[in-house]
Amino acid sequence: MTDAGPVRRVLLATFTVAVAIVVGLGLLEGLTRLFFPAFDPSGRFGLSHPLGSLTVGTPGASTRQVKNTGDYDVAVHINRHGFRDDKDIAGATAGDLVFVGDSFTWGWGVETAERFSDRVQALTGRRVFNLATPTDIAGYAELLDYAQSVGARVGEVVVGLCMENDLGLYDSAGIPAHAMTTDWKGWLTERSAAYLLLTTMIHQTPALRALAIDVGVIVPNVDGMGLNTYDAKVIEASADQLQTLSKRYPTLVVLLPSRALWIGGNRAEEDRVHKALVAGLARRGIAMLDLRPLMEAGGTPLAYHFANDGHWNARGHALAAEAIAKCLTAGVETCR
Repeated sequence: MTDAGPVRRVLLATFTVAVAIVVGLGLLEGLTRLFFPAFDPSGRFGLSHPLGSLTVGTPGASTRQVKNTGDYDVAVHINRHGFRDDKDIAGATAGDLVFVGDSFTWGWGVETAERFSDRVQALTGRRVFNLATPTDIAGYAELLDYAQSVGARVGEVVVGLCMENDLGLYDSAGIPAHAMTTDWKGWLTERSAAYLLLTTMIHQTPALRALAIDVGVIVPNVDGMGLNTYDAKVIEASADQLQTLSKRYPTLVVLLPSRALWIGGNRAEEDRVHKALVAGLARRGIAMLDLRPLMEAGGTPLAYHFANDGHWNARGHALAAEAIAKCLTAGVETCR
């Protein structure tokens, strides 16, 4: 008969270690929240409120959006619909501008007044509503549907089309062949003060950051870019979705260029995809503004992005706003 004593001892030791780890982590989390309240994730912005098939900000929330690399620390105020806008979309009229897009249009990392949508309002004098949330072309249509469902009269629409992740093999119902996912880092960022404190220390200590990159814990933001592969079906499907939108509303599509045009080993492919979409939109008669030439004009297009985050800094938003305002003022037919 086998002696169960050693087995029991191993199980007991394993259980004891597991309990000690859990208690230790819980204590670390509690102490971090007590002595370093700035890292409490409950005070930081997150997108978790459901709106149809999309997620938006928690209605009425006033929080901060902080990057642990130190790139930004900005205030975020969410209205009753879950949008980062001080105006209520229910009151929109046909003479107003409605902006839809993903995190770029939302204003990731910049103050509300620095976003290109708000800058366009200041430059043109037209009232602007911002309905952006991280999604895709099909999601942009859903956002506009929501606006109409609460009483908005949607007039002219500006679509901020992110060339890093908006293109997809949309089917006839507008469903893309990809879905947004949350990884373990995102899960911890939303829930753990200790994780936020630790990662901030690592990012802001060069030796630790270099070590974390070497072991794969930190992925430099340029390595995490969404890369395109040329596929005529994807180009056509994406352009078709935008054409459907433009038939419903007067629409200006603003192309937000991929960083992969200027860095990394996929530049030729990105150039081909970018030019093919421009041609596809032009064939369909869709009003568009391509920001690529403007960003490349100064020779340092990546200077319009944060150093450790793929989104635009305030300078990038200013450039986009000036171009959009000029386009809208002169007439969208002049933007192509």
